[in-house]
Amino acid sequence: MKYDEIDFQSAKTLNVAGHPHWRDGTGLAGLQKIWLLALSPAIVASIWLFGMKSARIMGLAIAFSVLLEALCNAVVKTKERTTNWHSVTLAVLFSFVMPCDAPWWLVLVGCFIMIVIGKKLFGGYGAYPVHPAMLSYAMLLVSWPRRFDYTASCSLIDWPVKMIEPLRLIKTGGSAMADMYRWQDLLLGKQVGGIGNALVLYLLLGGILLLILRQVPWQIPAAFLAGHGLMAWILCLIDPDQFASPFFYLLSGSTVFAAFFLAPEHTTSPANRLPMFIYGLLGGVLLMLIRAFSVYTDGLAFTILLINLCYPLLDKITPRVLGIEAVRNA
Repeated sequence: MKYDEIDFQSAKTLNVAGHPHWRDGTGLAGLQKIWLLALSPAIVASIWLFGMKSARIMGLAIAFSVLLEALCNAVVKTKERTTNWHSVTLAVLFSFVMPCDAPWWLVLVGCFIMIVIGKKLFGGYGAYPVHPAMLSYAMLLVSWPRRFDYTASCSLIDWPVKMIEPLRLIKTGGSAMADMYRWQDLLLGKQVGGIGNALVLYLLLGGILLLILRQVPWQIPAAFLAGHGLMAWILCLIDPDQFASPFFYLLSGSTVFAAFFLAPEHTTSPANRLPMFIYGLLGGVLLMLIRAFSVYTDGLAFTILLINLCYPLLDKITPRVLGIEAVRNA
């Protein structure tokens, strides 16, 4: 159709893309390197606290993930390259929730679920519906729950703290047990957990770096922490003998890890501002409820998977479009 044949009088709308798009010129490989830089304080702290056990698990996870992605790309031709570093970032995130005595085969099975099933079968980066690392973690946790007994895995580590998960201690002994942990120890990661998911201070430093570099929207982690603290405060008011203070829960387990590195993952989180707040708030509330009332001590994997499934519906809450007018005066 020629330009002079277009009926501008009847053209009332302009078709635009459904989602807002962020573009700053950074490629996928560069983006993943920034995430790895943000994770580096926790990586160093993990090796410092857990020694070569931590380095072994992270090394195996990275090697298995890169190899599996390369094999998938060789079998099914795709535009996504192994050199984009995404499999390395996923491997580090996955390794952080592993116990320090995890056998090599458990790491291999987890990486297979994460890369082949959780990522490549859905089309690769930008296409999977839930976080691949958390999908793998959830399946391993359900299949081999005893392998994820962090208390047993850390029993031989010589730390001057109570060698039991803080959240498990509160769940079994009530809020009075919170006094057995100093908040400084919790902040520095001297608590029983995976090799990286409970390194609160170092993860917080990395999360702040991501915010400064505008790699994650501040609305999601802020709402996540606020929702978690609010629900912990409500439960503490209802039953102060059973539930500890919100501050204790914020420093225990995977709260900071989930808020900064898992919930705001680009593929599985909303793109609009109001949905970001709702998404983060929902995640924080769910994490606390799962911790309080389920058989799982932390509830990290199930919280992330549930809010990932909610995000497409939440992102239908879109802002009013401005500037779309009839083009008869163009």
